[in-house]
Amino acid sequence: MQITKSEQGSWVVLTLVGKLDNTGAAELEAALLPLLTGGSVVLDFTEIEYVASSGFRALMVGLKQQTANQGRFVLAAMSEPVRRFFDIAGLGRVFKIVNTVQSVVDGGV
Repeated sequence: MQITKSEQGSWVVLTLVGKLDNTGAAELEAALLPLLTGGSVVLDFTEIEYVASSGFRALMVGLKQQTANQGRFVLAAMSEPVRRFFDIAGLGRVFKIVNTVQSVVDGGV
């Protein structure tokens, strides 16, 4: 998986490309952990094709750590199949999921 970090306003944006499988989950955790200090983090899922259970675990670790630090943790721009998978797993109610990264950056969260 490819992960690109950028800053947009007060948000750190991680753009994810590929599959959030075992390897991708480990890469995501490594990229996320230094950022989970209470600021604002949004993950851009535009190019995510698949999320495995290990990917869900990495996201839960990120959410838990960021919540403990009173930060914001948002998932954005999921494809319909990926979003459906989150909803079926009951995680659509756990995570803040929005349609676009821009809506987060513009203050819609």
